[in-house]
Amino acid sequence: MLEQKTESEKAVVIIPEIYGVNQYIKDWADFFKDQGYEPFCVDLSGRDHVYGYSESNAAYNDFMIEIGFDRYKEIVVYIKELKRHYKKIIVFGSSVGATIAWRLTESRCCDGMIGYYGSRIRDYLEVSPVCPCLLVFPEQEKSFEVQSIIPKLGQKDMVEMLVVPGKHGFADPYGKDFHELSENKGLDMVKYFLRKIAHL
Repeated sequence: MLEQKTESEKAVVIIPEIYGVNQYIKDWADFFKDQGYEPFCVDLSGRDHVYGYSESNAAYNDFMIEIGFDRYKEIVVYIKELKRHYKKIIVFGSSVGATIAWRLTESRCCDGMIGYYGSRIRDYLEVSPVCPCLLVFPEQEKSFEVQSIIPKLGQKDMVEMLVVPGKHGFADPYGKDFHELSENKGLDMVKYFLRKIAHL
């Protein structure tokens, strides 16, 4: 049973990357706590295992075989349980976590969604969010051309986007593709988005 940890009436459900709940994800939890949100990190594997960045192939295979993008259905149930304790719930996801978060925006379970470099969102462009969404992309992705999906996403009423210089992982100070200026630009946009959500 989930219980309210603080007096906050706002919660954020954080969905991690393929690596698990590592320091980068914990830093996001601290960031949201500073913004007045009670953070709940979802451990997708259920094993408390954190992969190192050098284990990206194993982490990716584990995600695709053991977890997958349909995990959003379980997270909807998790959020509905949280709704008993919090008035406002947003979802934050990074990389594969952003794609999972994107898939649950049609379910009416959350009040907002923030996704960082959710490159596989390109496979789910049919999703029509019913809550405000902020999608932050890098200019460069290895697997596809970011600008190819921007027009389609831009047609959706609830979606705001930001494309910043850098590569997938630009916001992760522990990774090789960290881009400080883009990280700061992204954080400014997230803060603006949160202020807007607060008045809805």
